[in-house]
Amino acid sequence: MPLFAIPMILKNLERGLRAKFDELPSWKRALLNSMIAVNRSLTRRRPNIKLSRMLLRNIHRGFGGELLALITGGAFMEPTSMQFFYDLGLPVVNGYGLTEAGTVLTVNDLKPFRADTVGKPLPGVELRILNPDAEGIGEVAARSKTVMSHYLDDPELTLETIVDGWLLTGDLGRFDGHGHLQLFGRKKNMIVTEGGKNIYPEDIETVFDGLPVKEYTVFAGNYIWPKKELGKESLILILRLEQNQRFDNVLQEDIAARNSKLSDFKRVNGYLVWEKDFPRTASMKIKRQVLAEEIGKAVERSAVKQL
Repeated sequence: MPLFAIPMILKNLERGLRAKFDELPSWKRALLNSMIAVNRSLTRRRPNIKLSRMLLRNIHRGFGGELLALITGGAFMEPTSMQFFYDLGLPVVNGYGLTEAGTVLTVNDLKPFRADTVGKPLPGVELRILNPDAEGIGEVAARSKTVMSHYLDDPELTLETIVDGWLLTGDLGRFDGHGHLQLFGRKKNMIVTEGGKNIYPEDIETVFDGLPVKEYTVFAGNYIWPKKELGKESLILILRLEQNQRFDNVLQEDIAARNSKLSDFKRVNGYLVWEKDFPRTASMKIKRQVLAEEIGKAVERSAVKQL
């Protein structure tokens, strides 16, 4: 049977499993790593649950022995987390949708497994990319019988959101050569640099996946502290540490190493340690605007530490 869970629950589950693996004696960990590598190689194109249960018996027993897949949605799921579970023989089926569209628009069917997409449109769903840039990235628009007719008692918002029968999702994406939809973030969060480059905070955040902190996110500095000045934008990494955790040299070096993997125009310029849990929606998405307002009111821009 499949297990339904939001991305944050799966992320916490991943952390727990990694901690358990780290506690194993060195010889057991080496054996586990070799079995994971074999499973990864033999299921590279498509999952083989029967084979994975043979190779990684104890892990699958820990999930009851009958788990076929993990199904997730409602928020962004890091590709590295999806790959982690897939390598254990626990494929994650992710999708993409909105309440306004009757929820699901695309589903990843694991044929083959793709950690970097949200799958292909479902039957009866039409998707297109509006005003794509040089990299093919633009706003995702949807048309289907499941799309809502209007917002209740809000004709202005309806006119802004549904144009010529197409639902403007506000999400940025592109299609790859195999018809899979790749998402890059929210249109309203996109940052245009002084050099005309488009940056998506959600895209940058994937580089910091696995950072040993409670939670983190990336903002444009001018989004937190509005500044009427063109160019000179800077990206800020907001960190929420674990209880009793200290920001030390090891963590700073880890951040710097990850940051160096980004293109120059995408690199984070500084960091800020935030002392409160991030506000989240019912589906555990970060309330970015609320968080930015809280930070902007509580601290000055000068509190940001340079990397």
